[in-house]
Amino acid sequence: MPGRIVVSPGLEPEEQHAPIYIVPRERIVSIEHPCIVRNFDNGIKSLGGEPQLKHALEHKVGDSLLNLEKPMEEPQLGLSLRPHDRFAKKLSSVGVQSRNVLMKITVPKRTGRKRKRGSYDRFVLHSETDIHNDGSLTALDLLRCLKDNADDYQVEAIGTVNEIHRFRNLPDFQLRSSDNTTLRDIAKHALNPRYDSIKNLHIDMTPGAAHIGPLTAPPFFIGQAQPYSYAYQQAAGVSITTDAATGTIKTTNKQAPPKKVVIAIAADAPSVPSGPPSNLTSMTPFGSFVERCVADLSALLETRPIMTKRVAQNSLPNYSDTVFKEATQWVSYSFSSGPWRDTLIAYGIDPRSDPKYRVYQTLMFQLDRKAMGAHAAPSTSASKWNRSVRHLSDSSKSHEFTGKAVTNNGKTWQIIDIHDPLLARILATSTLPSTCDVHTNGWYHSGTIAKARTIMRDHMEFLFAGLEPPAAEYEAVALLPDAIGDEDCEGMVPDPSKGARVARLAAAVRGQARMNNKDSRRRAEMEREWRVLKGEIVEEGEGIEEGVTDVVEEEGVGAGAGGHMETVVEEDEG
Repeated sequence: MPGRIVVSPGLEPEEQHAPIYIVPRERIVSIEHPCIVRNFDNGIKSLGGEPQLKHALEHKVGDSLLNLEKPMEEPQLGLSLRPHDRFAKKLSSVGVQSRNVLMKITVPKRTGRKRKRGSYDRFVLHSETDIHNDGSLTALDLLRCLKDNADDYQVEAIGTVNEIHRFRNLPDFQLRSSDNTTLRDIAKHALNPRYDSIKNLHIDMTPGAAHIGPLTAPPFFIGQAQPYSYAYQQAAGVSITTDAATGTIKTTNKQAPPKKVVIAIAADAPSVPSGPPSNLTSMTPFGSFVERCVADLSALLETRPIMTKRVAQNSLPNYSDTVFKEATQWVSYSFSSGPWRDTLIAYGIDPRSDPKYRVYQTLMFQLDRKAMGAHAAPSTSASKWNRSVRHLSDSSKSHEFTGKAVTNNGKTWQIIDIHDPLLARILATSTLPSTCDVHTNGWYHSGTIAKARTIMRDHMEFLFAGLEPPAAEYEAVALLPDAIGDEDCEGMVPDPSKGARVARLAAAVRGQARMNNKDSRRRAEMEREWRVLKGEIVEEGEGIEEGVTDVVEEEGVGAGAGGHMETVVEEDEG
């Protein structure tokens, strides 16, 4: 119904200070189009046409909150700034509730004449630039009309605007395909939904550099409905300076923590470092915590010169990971590969020099849910193979393997911490090699390591599955020889009466041992070739002669590793 003035009861019309308008109960949805709409058809098309507008009208903003168990769909519009381009990515609207009133204001039509206000000059016609072709008024024009016709305009309330759809995001970038012949052919034939047009699409798929044209990128840079904010913002902790001499621009991150410098040497490095690297700084933001942790670690390494990070953190007070990593660089180095990989080794200790250090070698396992469920009965255990918080270990003995239970906060065990009777007996063998295999087996034969790894892996799978490990089968596998060569056959096949699982475990031991032998030879050959390239070995005829090379040592007490020492950023223990 049209708006009208309603006089309050008990008051005369001349006593009314402001008119009262009746607002019809009409549902009005407002769409804040970011463009100036001069063509109504193009404006509707940019919003997806009538189907999209119908969808927005059939749903209301806030419908999803009416029933949280079965939420209804929220109305959403998609706006294309290029409605004639099918590849243009649309902007998603955000619907908000409101209580605005839509008003219709009618002012007298302009006569087309004007003169200076307050003067009695003759009227002159408006210029063509002052008249809008679409008949619309700007806000300033409307305000001027209201002032000029203070007693001669009409106001009508159309209805309440309960919903507003806004477009406040930037559109995503779009690939321009006008210069790409392949995309032009696809747009010309495939986008036209006719068989005659689609069958004429021919794309050259012949391989070869001569037929490679411009690469076709996706039409959108991201797949989300809301585009990424590409606005540049300078990081608060980064300062930019310019070198006065060279003019080079340099950025410095003031908030970056100091890097943890840990010496990680190759498994076949000729020597080991005797002290921390000289480029370590004593400045630390952690106060006395690092000093106390360094002292505790030093005392622990005096009793046990080689240990994993898990052993150290189970034996020390609850230092945070940051403090612990800061302290390890002052007291220990590590090997980047080999039998003592992922261990903290006291400076000056070379485990390759004496068989007594074989008990500190590591065995690493990768187990997952699929491997744990390989044994028939489904497990009801809640155990997972996950990585826990280091300084909140579930037990101070979690680094030990007793054969009765297994923890899930690590994947690396040292031989000295394996207390299962059968595994301990296998690893306590007196059959040792004369030299250390620095790449794979260390101070053990390949068969010994293969038996221990195979039995321990199968043992852990049974424990994770909540089943009793078959000790009798493990005893049969333990009878395999310690030294297993590539062509050895004697004693490699267990008694057939022991069952099929024993045969499979024995085959796994043989395969593991031969793989270790092959890997060790391959690594040794690669190292020899690398030393030849560096000039450390000179090949003459069929022999090999050691060459004399200059080795530039690092300054300070940490130069023991010479040219074979590398500085890396410490990684977490697996």
